[in-house]
Amino acid sequence: MSSNNWEQTLDELKQEIASIKSRSGTFSTKFEEVRRQAESLKIAFLNHRLEAQRRSLARTRGYTSIMRDGKRLGASLGAAAAGLIFGGIITRDKFAALHTGMSAFDGALQGLGQTRWFVSLSKKIAVAPENSLSPEGIWVTWESLNRAMKGLKDKAVVGEKLGNLDNVIFKLKREKLVYLGLPVAKPDSSKEQNFK
Repeated sequence: MSSNNWEQTLDELKQEIASIKSRSGTFSTKFEEVRRQAESLKIAFLNHRLEAQRRSLARTRGYTSIMRDGKRLGASLGAAAAGLIFGGIITRDKFAALHTGMSAFDGALQGLGQTRWFVSLSKKIAVAPENSLSPEGIWVTWESLNRAMKGLKDKAVVGEKLGNLDNVIFKLKREKLVYLGLPVAKPDSSKEQNFK
C-alpha cells in the first residue's frame, strides 16, 4: 500500500472520528434536555395528583353543602343549564353542550366546596380542607406548597436532579413553606398516677 493510500485512509478515519464526536455531542445535549424535562415532569405529576385530590374533595364538600341546603342545588343546576344552553349555541353539538353543562355543574359543586386547603408532607402526601386536619403530620398551606413546587420545577429545568419522591419531599421541606401548627393532645395530668 502506497503512502498516499495510507494518508487517504488516515484522513477518512479522522473525518469519521470527527463525525462521531459531533454526533455524540448532539446526543449528549439531547439526552441532557430529555433528563431535565423528565425531572421537571416529576413536579408536574405531583402537582397534578394533588390538584386532582383537591378538586375531588371540593366536589364532595359541594355535594354535602347541597344536601344541607337545598337552595344551593338550584344555583348548581342553574349553572349546569346555563352551560348546556351556552355550549349548544356555540357548538351546535349536543355532546359538546352536554359536556359544557356537566363541566359547569362540576365547577359549581367545586365552588361550593371551596375552603382553605392544606397539604400533609408526611409519608403519605395528602390534601385536606382546613376543618379536617389531624394533629398528626406536617401540614403546609396549599399556596406555599405550589410556590415551592414551582421553584423546584425551575431548578429541575436548569439541571438539578430531584431524585425519587422521598427526595422531592425532602427538597420541598427545604423550600420556604408556611407551616400550620396544630395543638398536640396532652395527657390528662389531673388524674393522679401511682408508681410503685
